[in-house]
Amino acid sequence: MKKNSKKKKLMAAAAALALIAAISGTFAWITAQDQRINRAESAAVNDDSVVLKEQWEPMPLVAGTEAKKEVSVSNTGNASVFVRISYEEVLKHLTEKGDVKYDAVTVANAKYTHVTNDPGLGKHMPVNANAASMFNDGYEIVPTAQVTGLTAQDTNVKFLAKGGKVTDPLTGSISNNLETKIVHEYYSDPSNAGLNPGDVGFDATKNKYQAMTCDINVTNENGSNDGMDWDFTVSNVKYGYYENGYKHTVANWAKSTLPDEAGAASGNALLGTNGVRYSVDYNYTNTAAGLGAGFTIPGPTPATVADQKPIASTTNYGLQADTTGLGKNHIRVGYGADITDVGTLANSKWVYNEEDGWFYYTVPLKSGETTPDLLKKLVFESALGVEYTNASFDLVVKMEAVQATKDALTDSAGWNLGNGAAPTGDTAAIVTKLVAGI
Repeated sequence: MKKNSKKKKLMAAAAALALIAAISGTFAWITAQDQRINRAESAAVNDDSVVLKEQWEPMPLVAGTEAKKEVSVSNTGNASVFVRISYEEVLKHLTEKGDVKYDAVTVANAKYTHVTNDPGLGKHMPVNANAASMFNDGYEIVPTAQVTGLTAQDTNVKFLAKGGKVTDPLTGSISNNLETKIVHEYYSDPSNAGLNPGDVGFDATKNKYQAMTCDINVTNENGSNDGMDWDFTVSNVKYGYYENGYKHTVANWAKSTLPDEAGAASGNALLGTNGVRYSVDYNYTNTAAGLGAGFTIPGPTPATVADQKPIASTTNYGLQADTTGLGKNHIRVGYGADITDVGTLANSKWVYNEEDGWFYYTVPLKSGETTPDLLKKLVFESALGVEYTNASFDLVVKMEAVQATKDALTDSAGWNLGNGAAPTGDTAAIVTKLVAGI
């Protein structure tokens, strides 16, 4: 028996390619895998033989928008291969799905203390206030000596005001157009040290502010029509925060047959690992800096509901993470025109197998060929609600390839379809189709 060497080549990319020559009996199946991270908040790499190609135009996760995402597979090697694609999903979202709380400084952690690069997992996180916009709109900071009611704990609180009394030149009637705001400046950039809004060089966008509420009473106008000269008393002062901050919801559609990025046979491609992929930093480990200390990465769960199983290109289909974590399904995928179903299994199409969570290309991919696009776009529906506030979403598209031989489909050193037994159901139909194309 000829022993084949095993090699693994990692690339700094959102998809890394690993080639392995595995040993089983007298057969050695050349398998390959490739992954790409597509981050919404958020090209072709050629390595050896089979690569995942993508055109990805990142867009913010904003309701009513789309992000171009065209995904195909190319065979730059000399031998024909079978290829398949699946997903891993990572959704970071607010634990309480966008609900905002306001509490006094006496409530533990209602007032936020700045932490650099704070992941915000499992802790109260501030509702951010756009103070830069307030200053641009004419608000000014009222001197602290003119504001009473704040306690010793209410440090770095800024009381803002604009307007005051206005006298109608025709009638002489007096109206009040005073407007006020209150914010907690929880981070001041060093470049703003010693400067105030309106000063040359001051940039409020570099500072960070927490939203607040309070009751306001004007105690003395000090003979001025300008509200900036007035004295104020504030009460019922509260800080806005997201209770318990953020959490992650993770989904793995299909079990990977090759080792993950860390070299472990975890059934994942990137989940459980950390690194950089095509300039996208990621940390999907169960640590405080990743998905959270002690986070349990779920096992492979194929999509089985109709909303997530594409059978036509005219419909945008759902994903798993937001459905599971938020009870919503407004992050969706638009598929290419070359989609078929198990009952039809047309040539040169993609078919989804709900029994294992993989999308299979229905014919061998010959040397020099590229598949049609499986994906065309990510869709953020107009119905995105508060549940998606501050969310970030990573869609990891993973690909595996194996030599286009019958035994490579079912052998334990290949894709092991049937798990050691004769494939049944949809898997058997797909295997039959693939073998017929050899």
